[in-house]
Amino acid sequence: MNQNEIILGKGMSGINFGMVQAEVEKILGKADEIGEYSLSPNENSITLFYNTKGLSFTFESADQFKLSYISVYNTAYHIFSFIRIGLSKQMLLDELEHFQLGKPEFEKTDSEEFPTHELIYFPSENLHLWLDEGKISEIQFGPFWEDMKTIVWED
Repeated sequence: MNQNEIILGKGMSGINFGMVQAEVEKILGKADEIGEYSLSPNENSITLFYNTKGLSFTFESADQFKLSYISVYNTAYHIFSFIRIGLSKQMLLDELEHFQLGKPEFEKTDSEEFPTHELIYFPSENLHLWLDEGKISEIQFGPFWEDMKTIVWED
């Protein structure tokens, strides 16, 4: 396995879903920035930003602060040696059938600040591909789900 390979449902570069913050920091060192967010009155999250590596890691209280999402902004990381930051939407859509990611869902998420922002989401893979100007600008993925309430944590 290539050290920059994203393994859907599992993780990447020795960092796996289900790890706690201290385990990720032991591998990557201290984060460049830490964000704390309120998701609702009873739920919050912590995100470790490794800006120099083009990565962030989110831990949610609903999951006992286990690693529940990874975001990638760095062109070095990839899925199947093909899907990576900078890949055009058209090239992705032309080749999608080869990757068995399930049926994608499309959502326009544009705003005044981000007029070309859109999302391609693969529910069965818990994979979000964020696009700007017709190219992937962020890859966000999480663990697989057994059902709507049960995460499949890797051992």
